[in-house]
Amino acid sequence: MDELSERYRVEAVATGGEAFDALTLHQYDVIISDLKMPDHDGIEVLEFARNHQRDPVRVLLTGYLDERAHRALMCPDAPYKVGKPWQDEIEIVVRRGLEQRELARRLFASVEDALSLANLDDELATTRTPLELAEVIVRRGLMVEGIIACGTIVHSDAGEHPFTGGSVPKVGAGWFLELPLDAEGELCLRARGLTESARALIRYMAHRAQRACGVLEARIVEANASGSRINRLMRQATLGALTSSLLHDLASTMQGLTAALAGAMALVEDGEPGLEEAIADANATGDEVIQLFVQMRKFIRDGEVARKPVPLSRVIESANRTAGGFVREHAQLRIGEVPKVDIQVAEALFLQVLANLLRNAASASPKGGFVDLCARVTDTDVILTVTDDGPGIAAEIANTMFDPFASTTGEETGLGLAISAYVMQMHEGRISYRRDADRGACFTVTIPRAHVAG
Repeated sequence: MDELSERYRVEAVATGGEAFDALTLHQYDVIISDLKMPDHDGIEVLEFARNHQRDPVRVLLTGYLDERAHRALMCPDAPYKVGKPWQDEIEIVVRRGLEQRELARRLFASVEDALSLANLDDELATTRTPLELAEVIVRRGLMVEGIIACGTIVHSDAGEHPFTGGSVPKVGAGWFLELPLDAEGELCLRARGLTESARALIRYMAHRAQRACGVLEARIVEANASGSRINRLMRQATLGALTSSLLHDLASTMQGLTAALAGAMALVEDGEPGLEEAIADANATGDEVIQLFVQMRKFIRDGEVARKPVPLSRVIESANRTAGGFVREHAQLRIGEVPKVDIQVAEALFLQVLANLLRNAASASPKGGFVDLCARVTDTDVILTVTDDGPGIAAEIANTMFDPFASTTGEETGLGLAISAYVMQMHEGRISYRRDADRGACFTVTIPRAHVAG
């Protein structure tokens, strides 16, 4: 077997009896046996290997097939056959056999993992504290085939702290995920793994943990045939909302441009200093108009979303300008302290999410109620929450609120939250809902921070 020794560690025996002894004592990935041997033939050796080895790749070498060998090669789970001379074929068959075995192992592991999650909801329902919930998720996560490391952390004002499980490095082989588990997003699951099926299972477990904590998160629309149709629908709906907002922003921007030019003219007439600054303000306002149209044109033509660093304060100011008037007609708007941080967004699109959440909160709140917009920062994200004093989301649409046309009244299109979920997906962010323990609806938006140059 010189053809194989360059790539594999090969161990050879001379008889069937020696093969039985070796197969009893050791585990092998591949067993290759000649059909004709002095004591036991190759069929007996390979059948012994099937019963004493863990899913080995079995190969029968033969120059001809008698009736017994023909039957053995036609039965279920038959060995591979390589004819003599085998020099050119044996390496290909071994490689193919190992690849097929790896695929079968992954499939089997995926099925086992999926079945093991059948009672996950029941187990989560028995937990009473964040610690118990975290221990269940970490224990289940470490049982998933393809997971390298799994643990939980807690975010606080003082930083992040390990909670349960081991340390999960952010850099290394495979993929890395950090997913919130609780309503506030302070308790997070971290995992690192190698396979896509393992990633999907970890996402599923985090999703079920959120459900156990009363959090409903928008689902990601996959890019399959059905998803493409939904994406086209959502793109058109988003475009309509963007057009309406653009007209509002354009009117406000043009007012600012007019004021800046009037100020410049007054300075010229009075011979006062500051003309250069006034002209710069006018130019900046004009550039803002141009960028709004450029961004909209790209989205109309290609569905392109060009994200760039934008100060969080500017986005919140724009949302207040766009939706604040409507909010104040129905409730009292309170905006918490705004961290000095940039977020990575397509500004005009992300503005739709905040403005829509503020309008929804105001519509749901009673007269004299409050709508609160708060922000906090983690190492990687900015987390915004909009809370109202209303009754919360109706139970009949709670599970589908982020789907198109999920509405309980004929006056609403049911597209506002669906558009918000669509925009957040394009931004690689998240949007979720929970019922505030003391108030009404609480929507949470998580958006990536802009990368700071080192």
